[in-house]
Amino acid sequence: MTRTRLEDLDLNLIVTLHWLLTEQSVTRAAARLDVSQPTVSHALGRLRDLLGDPLLIKSGRTMLATKKAEALQPRVAEIVDRMRDLLLEEESFDPANQSGRFRIAVIDSVGAVVIRAWQKAVQPDAPNLELDILQPAVPQAQDLIAGKIDAIILPEPKMLQLPPGVNVDEFVQRPIFEEHYVTAVRRDHPLANGMDIESYVKADHILINPEGLDVGAVDQVLHAAGMKRRIAFRTETFLLALEVLENSDCVLTAPATLFNFSRGKFSIFDCPVKVPSFKLFIGWHPNWTHDPQHRWVRERLIAEMIRMAENCSLSGGPRAS
Repeated sequence: MTRTRLEDLDLNLIVTLHWLLTEQSVTRAAARLDVSQPTVSHALGRLRDLLGDPLLIKSGRTMLATKKAEALQPRVAEIVDRMRDLLLEEESFDPANQSGRFRIAVIDSVGAVVIRAWQKAVQPDAPNLELDILQPAVPQAQDLIAGKIDAIILPEPKMLQLPPGVNVDEFVQRPIFEEHYVTAVRRDHPLANGMDIESYVKADHILINPEGLDVGAVDQVLHAAGMKRRIAFRTETFLLALEVLENSDCVLTAPATLFNFSRGKFSIFDCPVKVPSFKLFIGWHPNWTHDPQHRWVRERLIAEMIRMAENCSLSGGPRAS
């Protein structure tokens, strides 16, 4: 068997292989490489000959990675990441003259926190950078694993149900702050001064469930205690729930961040049901770890969100308002 010398290898094939294994699509890999589809198809043929494996196999309208390709993917990604480190080692970053977009997938309640943090910590020094807020929905999964989305913010346990083969645990993850549940009603609600478990169960409730399920975390705790509440409204979005809360007699139990910028409209107090708190994490594709712009933006956002959590009651015990 003739061995291929590194000196004889076109190193562009490594980058092409990386995007082919990441995207599992010749068309999308060509778009990432900014070359034509036939160019990538030709490179795939060379890679198949070089590695002695089909790598990607057509299955209907999609392409599936072979076992060898799946084994190669993390190793190739690491090689490309190290190549980027080498090239970016001396690259300087000037925020004032930087343009482009930073895309974050995040649920709408925390999205408001991200926007405030961006306005405070990023925008003043990088006025030409644009922020895109996206819902962390399944259709975004391919963009996430391909690195087209810069970061995702999600709780633990994860709310985003990703399709098979997409594992968020492969991303770099950093904790931001701990989130807890509070209960809220409108200011002039009959129960605005608080409620016990009996009045809580009897009240009409709003359920926020991004996955569209019939019950949530509160209902699971109540069920374990042999109790049940009446859900009058269900919504998959957090901000729509605030509209219902402000204009109804309903009770809303939700993460405290949801109320951080609208406390004057509601009476907020400890939830009569002890729902476990959870941590919020920010995650990004390993390819972005050493990118100067990405590092600068995420470090500022993380620091500001942590500061907001410490100073604005995003973490710790709830405060009545």
